Amino acid sequence: MWSEKYRPKKVEGLIGNEEARLVVSTWLAEWKPGGKAALLMGPPGTGKTTLVTLLARANGMNLVDLNASDVRTKEMLGRKLGEAMSTVSLFGERSLIFLDEVDGLAGRSDYGAVEFIKDAVKESQNPIAMAANDPDSDQIKKLASSCVAVRFRPPPPREVEMYLREIARAERVEVSGDALRACVLEAGGDVRQAVNLLQSGGSSGTSHGASYKDRERSVSEAFNGFFGAADKGEAAASLRKVALSPFEKVRELSRSVVRSGLPPEEMARAMEVVSRADLAIGRMVKGGEWRLLRYLDRGLVDGLFPVVKGGTVRYAGQDDLPFPVLSRIWNDSKKVKEVSLRYARRAHTSGSAARSQDLPYVFALCSGKRFREDLERSLGLDADKEMLESYDRFLQKESTR
Repeated sequence: MWSEKYRPKKVEGLIGNEEARLVVSTWLAEWKPGGKAALLMGPPGTGKTTLVTLLARANGMNLVDLNASDVRTKEMLGRKLGEAMSTVSLFGERSLIFLDEVDGLAGRSDYGAVEFIKDAVKESQNPIAMAANDPDSDQIKKLASSCVAVRFRPPPPREVEMYLREIARAERVEVSGDALRACVLEAGGDVRQAVNLLQSGGSSGTSHGASYKDRERSVSEAFNGFFGAADKGEAAASLRKVALSPFEKVRELSRSVVRSGLPPEEMARAMEVVSRADLAIGRMVKGGEWRLLRYLDRGLVDGLFPVVKGGTVRYAGQDDLPFPVLSRIWNDSKKVKEVSLRYARRAHTSGSAARSQDLPYVFALCSGKRFREDLERSLGLDADKEMLESYDRFLQKESTR
């Protein structure tokens, strides 16, 4: 696999997140027994696991690697971590304990695991680093409050494209600029996925641009099959063919409904169903109830299909958005998500409804300084000077789009 073959050998070889890497490196260099754990938060493929692995190697430390999804309870964590936390070699050499996917501690399966970690960190003779994909879950927020919390963000698309170009050159594979950008776009900031996409296109001897278009066409046909189905059975069969994650599936349904020509009353009904689906996914993730996702398609068929059937709604797709615009969306997506979540809590609506219906108007109103300041205060974006300045620049920029 190219993703393993070209995995960085040194910390300096990682893409993006320079400041985050510096914070984690400094934390490890200065760590003393009783010191805080490090919590690395960010989406998959942004280098969290690789950074910890490289830091352990660079510091001559043994890496004790565990996945939190496999050790959810206090008792299981105690058995797995007990010896690693207390063992130091005769020569004073320490281990670096890494607990990956601590999102798996969330919800009903968490029987004291988070509290155990917070207490164990204070007694550990070895530094503990943790990684989480969802920084907004309640359990992760609990951990973050007592850790050195570091946010990892998707690297700039241009840097990922340059990285893929170097790999293609090393493998002597000819790939067009459009094909490289298609890999970056489809990976959505996940560097590992981008490399895998590049390899699948290159190894098959086909243009990756064509590969991406084939996938987009498949998604488009599946969605349009749902919208234009003759009955619920056909609609369900089409929706099952949508090769997207549950989050992406609901997002694309929302975009398609918003861009449709549905009458206002039907639009409201359709968006209500999509909003409920968005909320349900959020609760499933927060509670770790992944098995309930099997009912997502059925809920969408029963609730949404009767409103959108007949072909009025069509899949919106993303072909109409140029690459620079998509790059801006990636770069600002974290702030958009954070604002939408805070707004949704204040307005008692869903994150999806906030993003698709309310925020475009809210952003437009942010051209007024007084409104912008009131919004920042209401959403708690003024917690500190750096945060306020960052979000104020972002809101001013959005108000002019």
